[in-house]
Amino acid sequence: MFKREMLTNPRTLALTGVMTAVIFVMTSIIKIPTAAGGFIHFGDAGVLFAGFAFGPVVGMIAGGLGTALADMAGGYALWAPSTLVIHGLMGLAAGYLVGGKPQLQRLIVASGISGVILVLGYLIAGTIILSSFGTALTEVPLNLVQIAVGAVVAIPLFFAVLRAYPPLIWHNTASEG
Repeated sequence: MFKREMLTNPRTLALTGVMTAVIFVMTSIIKIPTAAGGFIHFGDAGVLFAGFAFGPVVGMIAGGLGTALADMAGGYALWAPSTLVIHGLMGLAAGYLVGGKPQLQRLIVASGISGVILVLGYLIAGTIILSSFGTALTEVPLNLVQIAVGAVVAIPLFFAVLRAYPPLIWHNTASEG
């Protein structure tokens, strides 16, 4: 799926580091606590943007690490392993589904599938961590709002950055020779 060189490319490593920091800040700066012991945040916009702009590898690593580190730094360490996996999968899906082709329909579909990953992932994680499916279920509407806001921010931001800097878009190296 991914070429090995992608993980050792200095540009990819730099982008991953920068996007991890951006996602950490976006997740940490505004946290709205929920009744079930979690919080909603703006980090999903960064996760989606990282996948859209820089591909599945950067989206996965930066999305997972940035949000998990924010959990750990913000007093939600119990959630960090789940967050690492869930947001990592979101970034992977966003990058893979957009596939280096900046079309609105692809970004919307990628955001929707990333949202399904978020909602189902935290429903499962919440059921395990909280030992209550009912309590975890109360978080679903908030997670839907979180991913919707993330998509509404990430999609226009992506197109604005792409318009300002056309070489931004990554190339799908998985499909190249």
